[in-house]
Formats: sequence, structure tokens, C-alpha cells
Amino acid sequence: MPETTHPIDSSLFDQSVTPSEDFFRHVNGGWLDANPVPPEYGAWGAFHELNERNEELLRRLLEDAAAEGAAEDDSRSATRMAGNYFAAAMDEAVVDAAGIAPLRPYLDAIAAAGSLADLPAVTCMLQTVGVNAFHTVETSADFEDATAYLAYLGQGGLGLPERGYYLRTDEGSAALRSAYVEHVAAQLGNLGETNAALAEAAGRILAFETRLAEASYAPEQMRDVQLTLNRYAVDALDGLMPGFGLRQHAVALGVTSASVSVDNPGFFSALDAALAETPIETLRDYLRWQLVRAYANALPSSFDGEAFNFYGRTLGGQQEQRPRWKRMLQAATADIGEQVAQLYVEAAFSANAKRRCEELVGHLLSSMGQAIRAAEWMAEPTRSRALEKLAGFTYKIGYPDTWRDYSGLTIERGPHAGNRLRCAAFEHARQMRRLGTPVDRSEWEMPAHMVNAYYHPLLNEIVFPAGILQPPFFYAEADDAVNYGGIGAVIGHEITHGFDDQGSRFDANGSLNDWWTEEARAEFSRRAEVLVQQYGEYEIIEGVRVNGKLTLGENIADLGGVKIAYRALHEAIGKSAPEIDGLTPDQRFFIAFAAIWRQNVTDEYVRLLANVDPHSPNRLRVNATLSNVPAFAAAFGLPQGSALVRAADEVVTIW
Repeated sequence: MPETTHPIDSSLFDQSVTPSEDFFRHVNGGWLDANPVPPEYGAWGAFHELNERNEELLRRLLEDAAAEGAAEDDSRSATRMAGNYFAAAMDEAVVDAAGIAPLRPYLDAIAAAGSLADLPAVTCMLQTVGVNAFHTVETSADFEDATAYLAYLGQGGLGLPERGYYLRTDEGSAALRSAYVEHVAAQLGNLGETNAALAEAAGRILAFETRLAEASYAPEQMRDVQLTLNRYAVDALDGLMPGFGLRQHAVALGVTSASVSVDNPGFFSALDAALAETPIETLRDYLRWQLVRAYANALPSSFDGEAFNFYGRTLGGQQEQRPRWKRMLQAATADIGEQVAQLYVEAAFSANAKRRCEELVGHLLSSMGQAIRAAEWMAEPTRSRALEKLAGFTYKIGYPDTWRDYSGLTIERGPHAGNRLRCAAFEHARQMRRLGTPVDRSEWEMPAHMVNAYYHPLLNEIVFPAGILQPPFFYAEADDAVNYGGIGAVIGHEITHGFDDQGSRFDANGSLNDWWTEEARAEFSRRAEVLVQQYGEYEIIEGVRVNGKLTLGENIADLGGVKIAYRALHEAIGKSAPEIDGLTPDQRFFIAFAAIWRQNVTDEYVRLLANVDPHSPNRLRVNATLSNVPAFAAAFGLPQGSALVRAADEVVTIW
């Protein structure tokens, strides 16, 4: 993909705002003023711009694949599978003609459920095609032995984003719940329900989900690995849900291991009681609702449009629905992501880009080692274990060495919902087949074309897809200062996740293991608590503050990431790097860092993110982070007492 933007473009600045007042605005103000949130989005920023360019390329690739795929002999080839998927997804006439026929076997099974005794089989049928009925199930590396896979059972079953939406008593939350009831009733009506009391049925669904919400952990609790990683013998699962029969249900889902992890044991007990005390008619309506919620975007426009009106417009602040081709590309990414990624990588990621990124990672890991050695608050036994963990880090750049095998998955040029159902069933079966086998460390958790990155604590690895290794995050031909400030800070962020408040509880092998001395953990926690308090003081919009506990891990990673990247830059360039366009390497570094977080957001989306997103708002990912980085103040000559210069005794230093 060509480098479409000059690394540092002063026309995107707001020179009327000084770096000491608001560095986010200083670097991005011109861009912010010229780029309001498009009507089809809830937010618009650098990530979205890059994703848009990637999507335009992928659209061309998928359209070509759709034209070529019909003639492709190998049904497993990326061209044929992705082409057939996209062609079917874009054929609205076939979608409309099929109606809800692809869902009929599941709707019939729900209708046939006459009592609680029938629910496990119906629920299993739905969960194996990705429907969030009551709880979730997936597999990942075992939290006590990262060489083996383990099944994880999780709280679930909600149609609103998290428990607070059901429990908050303010006027806005009450209005949102009313809109939700109207939405659920509308989707039940779209299914052909003739019940005149659809609103009443939707109200009962809300009441049932509210019981589940009351027993659910809040988002900040779900971050706590010591709270949410709980091993249970499969034979003991009926102790949590005796009425439902959770043990046999887990076996029916494909759990073949002797034990599982349960994130919230109290939720499952509360779910068992709720199922026993809720009329079967309500539970049938609830399951119909969860089914249509999962597949609305693969059904006729009445379903798809209604889903957008609530989840996109009311919850997310979008004014218009994204074009169909974008939504179908998103579905393809979810269902056959590595097939789509193969097309992208071939067109957009060079060997030189991969080589430069690997050099960056080497310097960043070295920089993290310097940070650990320099942490005067860390006792020597803990420092030694931290360095051992760092030495165990692995990384993946660009794309997998071996692409996922989709043998057995059939993608047809028929109703889109049929393909989505088969993809979900294929993925569930793939997940369950992993139980009893060694962990495949070559596997990727996200497709290579995604504009994202991650740290996997159970594998102790950092992963950077080709999709994000593009401007403005990474320029294959740009100077080091720009790349270390952009993608370098992102890579440093992911490295720091291995040593944040939760990642630091996993050892070099990826196992949950308390390798800290009591004194070192206490000092880490004290410093982290200062960060919680600092961020909790920020009001995002009127009446909405940052949740410092929910965002703690990401705030630690933002702060650690930029400091690690800054040290790595100077390790890479030495002391004699020249100015470019009148800017020192340090200034270019911090400008590039601020530029990758440029973003405008609708108020509705701000409120949604404040409740569910572990990341702070982008303005704070720049200003709040840099207020704790003395090198930033030095780079721009900011005087003590400036808005973005904290007093020395208030600066948080962890890594």
C-alpha cells in the first residue's frame, strides 16, 4: 500500500494552541476541525482512516475474488472461499428471498421447548452457532499450564453492552432501556410473531436479562484475572447449575477436558435460579431474540435496519448505516478472516516493512529490559523474574507463517445467513477440537489485515498484523523518530501489557503465577493507584468521568509504551541525529505519537465507551500520558506549572 501522507504535516496542527496547553489539540487541531465524524460512524480518527484505506483495497480484492472464485477448482483456496462469501453477502435479492428460512431449524427447536428440561439441548444448538444464549464458551491456553488448551465458560446472555445499562437509575439509562424494549419487540415482530403483546414479551425479556445483569461482574471486575480464572472439575459443574445440568451441557458443547475455567461462579448459580423461576414462554422469546440479534446483519433489511437503528444510532451515535459492502467485509473478517487476510498481505505488505518492524521490536524489547533494571522500587528477586519473563517474549509481525486450514467449511453462493451459520459452527468445532492437544503457538488471534495489535498473556507474545503496519502508524521509508513515536509506541504499549496490573500476574511461560515479592507488588499497586486517581479526575463530557479502574491496564501500557519507545529511539539513532523540517528527533517522536490518536467522537459514543472500553479517550491517551513523561516537557521547553507538566512528586513512574 503506498505511503499516502507525509509523516509530519503541519497543516494538520492548530498553532493557536501551544504544546503546554493541549498537545493533542496542538498537533491535531487542523485535522479535527476538517474531519467531523462521518454520519455512518460513532467516531472518526487515525485508526478509522487507515481502516478505510485498507477496506477500499480489500473491496477491490474481494470483488476480483468474487469474479475469479467461481472458476477456482480448490474450494479451500482463499480466492474461491472469500470470493464466494463476498458474492453471497452482497446478493440482497437472495437474502430477501430466503427471509428467515436459514434460521428455521433453530426457531423450530426453540418453539418445541416445552419445559426447563428441554432448554439445555436447544441452548447447545444455539451456542454452537455463536448465539449468546445464557453464557459463553471458548477455548484458550490453560491459565495454569500454557502448553495445553482449556475450556472457558463465561457470563453472558445480555443484549445491552454491560450490566450497568440494566441497573443505572438515571433518566438517560431508563430511556435507553425503553428504546431497547421497543427494539426487541420490533425484532420479534420481524420474525413473524403474531402476538399482539410483543412489547410485553420484550419487557419480560428485559426483566430476565436484568436478573442476569445483577449477577454479572462489571467490566472493571472482568479485568481481574485473580477473580475470573477459577478452575472447576467438569464433574463438579452441576454444583453451580443443578437444575440446568451444566456438566452434561458442557459435554454436549464439546468439552472433553476434565476441568474448565469459570469466570463468575455466582453468575451461573443465579442463572440456574432465574431459569427455574422464569416461565418457559419468556425463555422461548428470549432465545428467539438472542438468535435474531446474532444474525440480524445476515437477514433481510427489516432486521438489519432495525439492528442499526438501536445499536448503531441510539447506542453508538451513528447517523447513517455503513454501506453494505463494508458491513459484509466486516462479517467476512469475523467468519473467514485468514482467507481475507491472505489477499490483503499479498497486495499490501512488503518484505522491507517486515524487516524494519522486526528491528523496531528488537530495540523496544531491549528498552523494556532497561526499564526493568532501572526500576529502583522493584526488589531484586522480582526484577530477576521480570527479566526472565521479558526474555521469554515472542513476537509475530505482519502475517502467520502458516495460514489456517478451513477444510470442511462450505461457503456457497446462496443465502448469506447460511454461510454465517456454517462459519460459526465451524469455528465452535475448531475451538473444541483443540482440547487435549498441545497449544499451537503459531496461531494468530486476529486476521493479518486488521488495524489492531495485542499482547497474549497466556502465550507471553506480542502480535502486530500487517493491517496496522501502515501510515500513519508506520512508514517503511520514514525517519526513525516518526516510526518510534507511532508504531513504536504501539509496540511498546503491547510489551508493557505483559507488566501491567493484570499481565504482570502471568509468568514467562504464560501461566498465572505470583512471581512478585510482597513488597514489590505493594509498591507497584501504590504507583498504579496514583494513576487510577489521576485519570478519575478527568471529566470527558458533562457528567461522565473516566473510570480509572477500568482503564488502568491501558493507561499503564500507554505510559510505559511511550517511555519504552522513546528510550528505544535513542538506542537506535544514538546522539547525532539531525533535525528534519526544523524539528528535533524528540519533537518528531512526540508529534508522531500524538498524531496516531487523532479522533473525533459523538457524545453518544463517548458515553458508550466510558462504560465498556478499557481505553481512555484519545485526547487523554496523549495529554494525560505525556503529563507523566518529563522528556516530553524537555523536548518542547515547557515551563513548570504548565497544564501538561506535573510536579515532580506527582509524576507516575512504573516502567
